[in-house]
Amino acid sequence: MTKRIVFDAHAILRWTQKEPGYQKVKSLMVACREGSVSGYMNRLNLGEVHYKIIRALGPEAAKDFMENFLRLPITIVLPDEILTWKAAELKAQYPISYADCFTAATALIHNAAVVSGDPEFKKLIKIVSVEWL
Repeated sequence: MTKRIVFDAHAILRWTQKEPGYQKVKSLMVACREGSVSGYMNRLNLGEVHYKIIRALGPEAAKDFMENFLRLPITIVLPDEILTWKAAELKAQYPISYADCFTAATALIHNAAVVSGDPEFKKLIKIVSVEWL
């Protein structure tokens, strides 16, 4: 069975800024390209990356990033009804951001591990696997 992962916005931002842990993100992306890993990212979390790049570098840089990112072999998951209700259930039970609930819900639905360095996911380690950066 192919390993499955869900990239959190935190992981992608570390990768774009070459912060500690970015090499792990890069190697996971290579593994996605080679087919040994199936990579996912929720569109809501990708929106987080987008607005943070706009704030840091401006709208043109964010547009360029998105065009390139969407070429990567990562499945972008749209927040449908099932995913939205799962994220809402997680938010009701755990004191984490709603965006992180979408990451976790995506991982649960796709039987995948979350890739992140965000300490908020420590609150969810009993229900979702995390690959820490």
